[in-house]
Amino acid sequence: MKSTLKFLVMLAMVPMFASCGSNGEETEAPAQPRRVMTVYSDSCTVDYRLPAQLRGRQDVEMRPQVTATLDELLVVEGQSVKKGQVMFVLNQTEFASILDNAKAKVESAEAQVKTMELEVQAQKELLEKNIVSEHQYKVTYNEYLMAKATLSEAKAGELHAQNDFNHTIIKAPYDGVVGNITYRQGALVGPQSKYLTIVSDNSVIIAYISINELNYMYLVSAVGSKQNLIDKLPDCKLVFNDGSEYNTKGRIVTISGIVDKETGAISIRAAFKNPDGILTSGGSATVVIPMKSKAIVIPKTATFDIQDKTFAYKVVQNDSVYTVESAEIAVVRLNDKDYAVYEGLEDGDVIAVEGVSKMYSGMKIKPVTEAKEED
Repeated sequence: MKSTLKFLVMLAMVPMFASCGSNGEETEAPAQPRRVMTVYSDSCTVDYRLPAQLRGRQDVEMRPQVTATLDELLVVEGQSVKKGQVMFVLNQTEFASILDNAKAKVESAEAQVKTMELEVQAQKELLEKNIVSEHQYKVTYNEYLMAKATLSEAKAGELHAQNDFNHTIIKAPYDGVVGNITYRQGALVGPQSKYLTIVSDNSVIIAYISINELNYMYLVSAVGSKQNLIDKLPDCKLVFNDGSEYNTKGRIVTISGIVDKETGAISIRAAFKNPDGILTSGGSATVVIPMKSKAIVIPKTATFDIQDKTFAYKVVQNDSVYTVESAEIAVVRLNDKDYAVYEGLEDGDVIAVEGVSKMYSGMKIKPVTEAKEED
């Protein structure tokens, strides 16, 4: 009975061993069909997209130069102002009193100088007649010089007092737009306070852009050289965060050409005219530079990202066996579906264009071309 039971158990295990190879290993999975393409360089226009911060041509922080309470606010946020227009008035009582006192000191000093001029003239005449000694004349003349010095000091005090009084009236430095107002009437403000507001000259908006060295070299390669790079770059477009496009094209006006040691970035500035005031300082947008170049164009579906790097799978042939290997590539978005590759692929390379998310390096595939799919 026991021998019969043992035989039945062994018989039940036969299918399990039958599914294994002679070495006890599982049978290798068959190669999966995957659509592939051979890549070649071709002429194309690449919309080189760069995130940017928008600033007015000039942004000036309006800070009080003296300490006083804010008596009058004569502008509102978002208001357009002209150069010299009064925007804020600080309490003038103390400064007016100091200025009056300084003016009185100047008048007193001027009177003393005139008195000493008469005294010196009189002493000079007496000296010529030998009525007073030369020592006495020099003492009087020195007193005259001291009076003149006192007058100069008084005038300096008056100028300082006048400047302090003038600083109680804060005017627009140029034509511009008023930003956020940080204080309200009655607040105590001074040189150490936060700025009252920012006046932006928005007649021209500057888009501040930072790019890495690799992208900078792409711009250089697209135009051929670093010489006169700015002149060779085409007009650029400005795209808002909602996808709409600004109606006026701009120009790249500066490229630093120097890599910042801390950020590893190169600074670029693009200028956009803003006659209607549509653009505002402090916003963000995307600068698009349409670059005509020769590049390898691949579908976005042929790529995958790991952190901030982009990869594609190259097809490697070894006799009749095809496998895939991942390759890091540098790309620029051509449109919503395609990338332009400017590093990492060469003419004649074969890449997988579907199912890349389920692939891995060394995976065997059965290449399928467009022509084969149509047959």
